[in-house]
Amino acid sequence: MYTNLNVAIQALYIILAFNLVCMVIIYAVKLRSIKRRKLNDRFQTKFKDYLTYIQANLDGMEPLRVPPWTMNPVERDAMQEKLNDMMECFSGEQRHKLVRLCQDLGLVKHHLERFNSRSYRVKLDAAYHLGCMRVKEAAPPLLDLLKEHPLNSSLFVIARAAAKCARSQQELQAMVQILLQHNKKCYELIVDMIADSEVDAGSLYTGYVSHPNPAYVRIGLIGLNGYTNPAAGSAVFRLMESKHEDIQVKAVDVYLKSSRLLPRNVVGRLLSHPNLVIRRLTIEALADMKNPAYVELMTTSLGDDDQRIVHASAKGLLRMGEEGMVALCERTAAVQGTERGQFMQQLIDDEIKHLSMQLHHLDKLMQYNLLMYTYDKIFHKSKRLYRVV
Repeated sequence: MYTNLNVAIQALYIILAFNLVCMVIIYAVKLRSIKRRKLNDRFQTKFKDYLTYIQANLDGMEPLRVPPWTMNPVERDAMQEKLNDMMECFSGEQRHKLVRLCQDLGLVKHHLERFNSRSYRVKLDAAYHLGCMRVKEAAPPLLDLLKEHPLNSSLFVIARAAAKCARSQQELQAMVQILLQHNKKCYELIVDMIADSEVDAGSLYTGYVSHPNPAYVRIGLIGLNGYTNPAAGSAVFRLMESKHEDIQVKAVDVYLKSSRLLPRNVVGRLLSHPNLVIRRLTIEALADMKNPAYVELMTTSLGDDDQRIVHASAKGLLRMGEEGMVALCERTAAVQGTERGQFMQQLIDDEIKHLSMQLHHLDKLMQYNLLMYTYDKIFHKSKRLYRVV
C-alpha cells in the first residue's frame, strides 16, 4: 500500500514537471514569435522606402544601389528573405539585378562563408540561400555535398539549390544522376528542380528520351511535356511502342502536343490502341485541334467498347463544327433504339440544354443553332424556333 502511494506521488511529480517544461517551451516559442513579429514590423517601417525603390527600378538600366546605412544581423536576415521572395517571383534581367544587389550587400560572400561551417544546420541554411541567389560558383561544392548526403528531405533542398546554381547541362546531369542513385521515383520533382535552373534544358530532355535507363527516359518525357515544337514529337515517336506502359502513355502525350497536323495512319493506330488512356488522350488532342479532317477517325471511336471513350468521342465531335455534329447525329440515328444509341442521344440532348443556358455568348448561340438544325434535320424532328441575336 505504502509502495503504491509512493509510485503514485512520483508519477504525479513527473506529470507536473512535464507540464511545466511544456509550458516553458510554449511560452518561449510565443515570446520568440512576438519578438520576430516586432522586428519584422520595425524592418518594414525602416526599409519601406528602400523596398519601394527596388521594385520601381527593377526595369531600369542602372544597377540597384545598396541602402545608405549599415544593416545589423537581424536587418540583414530580413533583407535576405525579402530579396529571396523577389528573386523567386522575377526572372531574366530583373532577377540578375537582384542577384547583383545581393553581391553588393555582401550576402553572397556571407553565405559562402557559412557554407563552409562545420554545423550541418548552418551549412544547409546557407545552401538554401545560395540557391535563391543563383550563386554560380556554389554549384560544385553543392554537388559535392549532395553526393555524400543521406536520403532525407534535406537532400532535395540541396539538390534544388544545386539546380538553381548550375552553370551548364553537365552540372544538371550530375544532380540528376546523384538523385537517381537513391532509386526513388521522384521524376516529377526532379523535372521541377531542373525548371528552376537558368540553363536551357530542352536538349537535355531530348537526350534523356534516348537513354537506355527508363528512369532517365521518364524524366525526359515529363520535361518535354512542356514543349510544343515538332522536334519533341520526333524524339519520342519510337517510345510509343515501349514495353513500359507508363512510358508509352507519356510519349503519346508529348507526341500529340508537339504538332498541329498528325498523320492519319498514326492517329488511327492510337485510336485503336489497347490502352484506354492513350485512346482518350488522342481523342482529346483531336478535339482541341478542331480540324474537320479527323472527323471520320473520331467517328470510328463511337463504336469503342468502353463507354468513357464513346463519351469523349461524342464530346469531341461536338467541338469540331458542323462536320462533327453531322457525323455524331448520323451515327446516333444509325444505332437508334439500342443502348448505345440512347446513350449518345442523351449526350446530344445534354449538350443542347447546356448551350441553351449560354445564349448570351455569340459563339454559344451559333453552336446552339447549328446543333439544333443538324439534330432536327437528321432525326426528322418538327421545326423548332431558333434563337437569333
